[in-house]
Amino acid sequence: MNYPVQTSSWTRWAAAWLVFASLFAAVRLHAGAPRFSDPAQDVNRVIELLDRRLDLMPEIAAWKRQHQQPVTDLERERLVLQQSVAEAGAIHLEPEAARAFFHVQILMARAVQENLLERWQSGGPPPPVARDLAKVLRPQLDAIGRDLLSGVYLATAALAEAGEPELIRRVARLSRHPGITGDHIAQLARALAAMRITAAPTLAVLRRVGYLRVGTTGDYAPFSSDAGGELRGLDVVLAESLANEWGVTPVFVRTTWPTLMADLQQRRFDLAASGISVTPERSRLADFSVPYHVDGKTPIARRAEVARFSSLEKIDQPGVRIVVNPGGTNERFVREHIKRAVIVVHPDNRTIFDEIIARRADVMITDAIEVRLQERHHPELAGTMSTPLTQAGKAILITSGSELTAQTNAWLEPRVRRGEIADQMEKALAEAK
Repeated sequence: MNYPVQTSSWTRWAAAWLVFASLFAAVRLHAGAPRFSDPAQDVNRVIELLDRRLDLMPEIAAWKRQHQQPVTDLERERLVLQQSVAEAGAIHLEPEAARAFFHVQILMARAVQENLLERWQSGGPPPPVARDLAKVLRPQLDAIGRDLLSGVYLATAALAEAGEPELIRRVARLSRHPGITGDHIAQLARALAAMRITAAPTLAVLRRVGYLRVGTTGDYAPFSSDAGGELRGLDVVLAESLANEWGVTPVFVRTTWPTLMADLQQRRFDLAASGISVTPERSRLADFSVPYHVDGKTPIARRAEVARFSSLEKIDQPGVRIVVNPGGTNERFVREHIKRAVIVVHPDNRTIFDEIIARRADVMITDAIEVRLQERHHPELAGTMSTPLTQAGKAILITSGSELTAQTNAWLEPRVRRGEIADQMEKALAEAK
């Protein structure tokens, strides 16, 4: 990072323009149908920004040479590092990893400039024409620095999962800049792998970063479904509307029912929306918004066998095969209440009803809204009970103690009360595939 210690009004205007341009580019990047974020692309974005930062070093070195200024200014570097760590702390990035990340950037910038000056002094190719350091180059560094902070925030989980050896391989491309050594690459990879988000996000943090990370499964129509790479469903619409209300860009992070709670606690996303049922177990670990839909567990079977499975007692018989998707409330209900029937685990919630149609299973117990959807898509299937076996709300899942809970409720509650969410649910049902 290379934050200016003092700035003129022209410099502040230029910096503001660059921030606007980068935000506009981000909006363009996320335009169109929503999709899951790509962890590999998130990491690449961070590396590309580091690469762009080093691309400015020849001009900076040339300007310093022209104005007879030294490459190293220890007092300025100290102030830059201090301000950079403070900026990272403001978005809850782990301070020691952030300090190491910014420190190695300073070392790399210094190494490139010193290498170039030596080349020019020894008769190498002439230096480039340099734009003004204070008015042009430093504002560009500042804009890249802000984008880097947002990029690292988005990529924290992907960076941790990649690990130091893989990150060394991926950031090695920065060695194309003269003066960058293997030690620089190793230090940078180590700092990136150690990046963590240390606290639940606040609305101020989200606005500073510019994004709302939404965990969703993409396998539960009409709430969240991944259709050919495009995300659809009620909860996708809700997340986009909420992000728009807060003035940030939604980023959809893939999660699964077995890993949902762990992913939230590991801060892989800021909140989750995927037709998530409010349960005592989940409520002990996280907060929920006000419910926006109330549903209950309902059996579904082949239409010709509705009478055979019209009660839980009739379903729980030897030889009956009950199919479940792993990790969610459907499996939990079945394992708590089914003692004699055979439980068949099917890993893909999107194709699980085909198991009943193909007679590899007899019954599934799921939410009534999903039963309604499958009856539309598969006339050979039908719900077997008019009254659900349970009743539970669907709500947005939020990190325990986060101020986003109150902010989400302030936005969601009046829309539930006015019937807007119910109308959107019917639309999502009609559009679900």
